Amino acid sequence: MLNIAKRDEELLKTFDEEYKQDKELQKAIQIYLSERGLVLSDDAVYVPGIDCVGVFIENNLVLSIGLPPVSNYPVRETKYTDKYLRTGKSVAV
Repeated sequence: MLNIAKRDEELLKTFDEEYKQDKELQKAIQIYLSERGLVLSDDAVYVPGIDCVGVFIENNLVLSIGLPPVSNYPVRETKYTDKYLRTGKSVAV
């Protein structure tokens, strides 16, 4: 991510772990992914926003998820979603 202080880096890591264990958030993400044939890799990083959570892969925002009470976990794609989350189509030989 950005060049941030060690203390802030630790705080972001704590948020990342909390979001990965949040059952309602993970349920919303998994439903969204399965309905669209997307796959989220294990190296995804969750970063808090004002009223949302950003899901990053390789420092690129791939999904944005709205949080209650403002919204009820709507998942939005970004310009990087296709690049990082779409599964490749098999090619016949």
